[in-house]
Amino acid sequence: MRRNLPFPLKGYIKLCGFLHTAWTQGWLDEYSDDHFLIKAIENRLETFVGKEQLIENDINQQGIIDLNGNNNISSFNINFCINFSNRMQFLIQEFGVENIKSFITNQMSAGKQHYKEDTFFEALSEVSILSFYATRWHWEQVIYEPAVIAGINNKNPEARFIGSINCKSDSGITAESERLVTVNIEVKSPEFPHDNHINEKIVIPTVMLTNDGRKEIKKLCAEHNVVYMDPRVLKIRDFINSAAGKFSVPLKDEFNLLYINWSYRDFPSNSFLEAWALLTNPVNGILVHPEVAADIGIVPDAFEKITAIIVYTESLEGLMFSDFKHVWQHNGAGPRFRMWVINEELRNAEWADKSNVLLYITGMNPSRELNQIAMIDYKSKTDMEKIEREIFCLELQRMIKKNLKR
Repeated sequence: MRRNLPFPLKGYIKLCGFLHTAWTQGWLDEYSDDHFLIKAIENRLETFVGKEQLIENDINQQGIIDLNGNNNISSFNINFCINFSNRMQFLIQEFGVENIKSFITNQMSAGKQHYKEDTFFEALSEVSILSFYATRWHWEQVIYEPAVIAGINNKNPEARFIGSINCKSDSGITAESERLVTVNIEVKSPEFPHDNHINEKIVIPTVMLTNDGRKEIKKLCAEHNVVYMDPRVLKIRDFINSAAGKFSVPLKDEFNLLYINWSYRDFPSNSFLEAWALLTNPVNGILVHPEVAADIGIVPDAFEKITAIIVYTESLEGLMFSDFKHVWQHNGAGPRFRMWVINEELRNAEWADKSNVLLYITGMNPSRELNQIAMIDYKSKTDMEKIEREIFCLELQRMIKKNLKR
């Protein structure tokens, strides 16, 4: 068993106290030897699913990416272990040993001997978001996987945070006052694409199309040697429906937040815009057209239960530090997230600065709709390729507009 082997990070036991405990007490015994965390602890991690996307997302503040676009893997491994260990130690203080032990031995193990790296990254997204919230305020109560309410929800969200914050009231008074708020968090992450088409031209429509329209556009792409990729509308639907099954209709000063880590698609730094356009485009965006949501099978009470949906894109440094704050990128990169507040009254109040409760809770202002019909990477280099791209884009735009699902 792994617990009987020496802890590999023997020079870092103080800095990796949680991992040392997990290793020596057998919490990692059933992990596969191929598990990301085990390979990082043993400094065997050289690559992983989605690495190229995360590198391209990164603004490299810590200098972990060299001039050739590769990361210093030994530096990454030890930094990841130290930061992950500290995050988990902090979450133990917030949620208790038994809850975190269960999380580590079950969700984080990602299938144990049937290891699936995508599942590990889903669990890591949860660590990033929950540690962000746990450090954001001095909460009066934090609950890991709050109990299911019979007849209301059939599963539990990741966590609940309850505490007082000073913010504007919803009565129109501009002065800030203390409000006792309850925040319920659910985190989702789609699987990484295992073929990121680095050397291919690609197109992803970011609006919903008719069946005939998809066929026409696929044919157009084939004629131009462009890889056509369907937008993951049903993945978004499933995430929303799953979250709705875990939330109850929020009471006064209760907020249900769904975070979607949309990092791992073929447009690394902007991959979240695929999901954002599908959710908010003015023609047939899921969140702005309830009839469209109903048509694709979103459950009727989802928009009553979910307060806001946040989509974001991760970076390599964000992964290395297990730190959600890296989505607020600087150096001109701009934030790698968007938030849509489903309740129109609250959304407008936050926009008008008549309310700031969600700003204080999430650190975000509600975003605007995205009027985008497709994401295109034509990989144009020569003047002729640029001309070909313009011709293709004009025809693609015409074809998409003709075949919008309404």
